[in-house]
Amino acid sequence: MIMQHVEPELEVSKFINHETSVNLDSTDAFEGPEKLLEIWYSPSPTALPHGMAANGLRAVPRAKWEDVLDHVHCKVLSVVQTKEMDAYVLSESSMFVYPHKVILKTCGTTTTLAGIQPLQEVVAQFAGYPREKQPWRVFYSRKSFMFPDRQVHPHTSWDDEVKFLDAHFENGTAYVVGNLNSDHWHLYATRPIYFDQSINMPVNGVDLATQVKFDDQTLEVLMTDLSPVHSGQFFTDRLPGIESSPASDLGAEADDNDPGHDLGNMMTRMTGIDQIYPTNNQVVDSFSFTPCGYSCNGLVSDSHYFTIHVTPERECSYASFETNVPSEKYGITNLDVLDKVVNIFRPGKFSVTLFDSSLSAGDKIKKLPSGLNAYKRVDKIKYELDGYDLVFMSFEAIKPLKDAVF
Repeated sequence: MIMQHVEPELEVSKFINHETSVNLDSTDAFEGPEKLLEIWYSPSPTALPHGMAANGLRAVPRAKWEDVLDHVHCKVLSVVQTKEMDAYVLSESSMFVYPHKVILKTCGTTTTLAGIQPLQEVVAQFAGYPREKQPWRVFYSRKSFMFPDRQVHPHTSWDDEVKFLDAHFENGTAYVVGNLNSDHWHLYATRPIYFDQSINMPVNGVDLATQVKFDDQTLEVLMTDLSPVHSGQFFTDRLPGIESSPASDLGAEADDNDPGHDLGNMMTRMTGIDQIYPTNNQVVDSFSFTPCGYSCNGLVSDSHYFTIHVTPERECSYASFETNVPSEKYGITNLDVLDKVVNIFRPGKFSVTLFDSSLSAGDKIKKLPSGLNAYKRVDKIKYELDGYDLVFMSFEAIKPLKDAVF
């Protein structure tokens, strides 16, 4: 029996960019796999360096984040704020802003790394992070691209991306994980700055070296070759520029007053995305793209999220799921979450990455499956990084999707 985790009611505020949401046309979208950039300025919100704003990166105005995103070539569709983070649904995926870190995830031909310099500038100007100091940690990762020849600088190759990152950060290491002839995953990670004895940042009178222990877990599922039946749930006949929502005609309540958000909310309920975690105390900010595609940020507590992005076209179908929700708080395991996510999309292939900084990370990794329902595991690789355990696994359907029994 799964017990629901009881927490204080989640209080949020929401902003919607109606003009961009109504007129957005994703007809030419093609590259689903995202570029994921995560920059930490301290190990936790309570360990911000001297001189930073009390609310850290959240002191940066939304308009300044929008300026940064212009360099990345994406727009803000909506923002949901909790007591501890700001969650942005973008025209190309998502962004999450905490007092101590920012997570930027963008797909297509976005130039995620081109946002680093302007991001550093606004963080220094508005959040007060010392300009001369490198961020505490930096992570950049992505799956192998489906159409690498259509990417633009600095994303034209992994070597180019690594050179670009090395030009901005010190102590970075690059990895290529998995079978190069099949699905594989790229990771760039810097070491925590307190490992460098020449950098000594006091935090409220305490050196960062005493703050080594921190709690962080990220589970990511990257899926390709989606079942046509299941990917078909993410198509719409809505046209760009149409402001009235058809959601009420389909039996769904219109909540957000523009068709993209209304249809996104309907897709969330119809597909069971809102049932991944057994709690009613959540807010899922969803958007349905035209003619197809879907994005959502699910806020399960003030600091925990899941995010899903779908490009359902048959020739390049792809879906991603990412979360930092500690599943054990809800009486379930990461395997339960993985099983629910895979059954929403029924991919022909998928990969799983788990980053975990906790002392129990090894036990969680051992519990990850050698097979899953109608899938077999074809790869498993484990790394020990500074402060983290990382596992990468890839799976393939045992039978062709049209014949598989789920």
